[in-house]
Amino acid sequence: MKALIVDDEAPARLEMRKLLSLFPDVEVTGDAADVEAALELTALHQPDVCFLDVQLAGESGFDYVARVGERGPRIVFVTAYDRYAIRGFECNAMDYLLKPLEPKRLGETLRRLPAPAPSPAGGQDLVFLKGASTARFVPWSEVRRVESKGNYSAVHLEDGSSVLILRTLKQWMDLAPGGHFLQVHRCVLIRPADVRELRLKKDGARELVLSDGESVPVGRTFWPEVQKIGGPK
Repeated sequence: MKALIVDDEAPARLEMRKLLSLFPDVEVTGDAADVEAALELTALHQPDVCFLDVQLAGESGFDYVARVGERGPRIVFVTAYDRYAIRGFECNAMDYLLKPLEPKRLGETLRRLPAPAPSPAGGQDLVFLKGASTARFVPWSEVRRVESKGNYSAVHLEDGSSVLILRTLKQWMDLAPGGHFLQVHRCVLIRPADVRELRLKKDGARELVLSDGESVPVGRTFWPEVQKIGGPK
């Protein structure tokens, strides 16, 4: 069972890690101090359960629950305040634990959690996008291509929209399910299935025409891999 810890106090996160280490079936895949970091880790690791504090820096645990939606992990609130218990259970939390937490009580909670669902074929099915005016999860199937803008990247989606986010191409390659992207240029990642035509231009430049009608350049270094898709040799 994969677990995420979200608490704005470092000692509390460390203590929760120590407690969970007593249970060999639990793997802590990450911990976060705020909602944004928690959402990133949720997208990256797809935890089965989130041990979530209520009061976080700038936001609350309830903000995380609202933003992660129904596809998020099971929620177990861990807090020093009992006054949020009713609201916690209204969020369909699996449990509401009060600090300081005893191992026996934690064990009771873990035994009530359902067995983890099998991982979807092809890796994680969601990716978190945080731009200037948006922060949301989208299915990987909706990510058409990514273009580098320095340390930022423009993410082009199935609905024709794009989002500029702080993530490099290397980070995208590390994050994506295997086979989702093909790098065709030092600044461009595409979905191989979107390629409709490979062109050799008169000036010797190479480009791909994609299913949405857009054209992207192909770097010489990447041409051998691109040729395997099919097209002019």
